[in-house]
Amino acid sequence: MAVVNGNDIGLYVGGTLIGCLTSSTFNSQNEEIVVTCKDDNGARKIIVGGNSSSVPFEGFFNPTASYGLGDLVAVHKNKTEVNIKMGDNANLTIFANAYLNTLEWTGPLNAGTTFSGTFTINGEWTYSET
Repeated sequence: MAVVNGNDIGLYVGGTLIGCLTSSTFNSQNEEIVVTCKDDNGARKIIVGGNSSSVPFEGFFNPTASYGLGDLVAVHKNKTEVNIKMGDNANLTIFANAYLNTLEWTGPLNAGTTFSGTFTINGEWTYSET
């Protein structure tokens, strides 16, 4: 069984890797619309509605990263829609347009400075398998 190493999964904005990430996750959820009728004998029935997807991430603040916290602050502050992709460019890659709706910067005592945020996907996302 082949397993993709999590270190090989990158999160990119406009084709540039976000530097020093420690985690990124793709979340996708289809809305459930309940259509259970009284005569369904208690069995719950649904149809599928819209899709909402997001990509939360976190990492260490590296001021020399080619794409880092300063770039993310600008995207968030200016409410800029960006093109993102998440994947390893060899097995599975997800592509989407998104807004950076949440951004957090943390300066803990005696520890590395971290940042985190969530890209909210706007519209349809696509994927490719190679």
